[in-house]
Amino acid sequence: MIEKSSINGKDVWVEINPYHMERENPRTIPTEYFTAKYYLQEPASAARAGEWILDKDGSPKLFESPVAALEFANEKMMDIIHRV
Repeated sequence: MIEKSSINGKDVWVEINPYHMERENPRTIPTEYFTAKYYLQEPASAARAGEWILDKDGSPKLFESPVAALEFANEKMMDIIHRV
């Protein structure tokens, strides 16, 4: 899913994707997380791929719901837009 937002008059896009987690015990939950990428240009016309939202260790940050991923991404985008 790709969500378009406007932050301080600038259009940004956030892509949320499911991330399946294999567990030794199938009863351990959650088994599905979500990852997020952001784009500063429309994804269809972007010259480069979106930027992953990463954990401190450099791997994609995992969220427990698409809503949590979108909220975090929007906060991060506000910080990025303010620096640009």
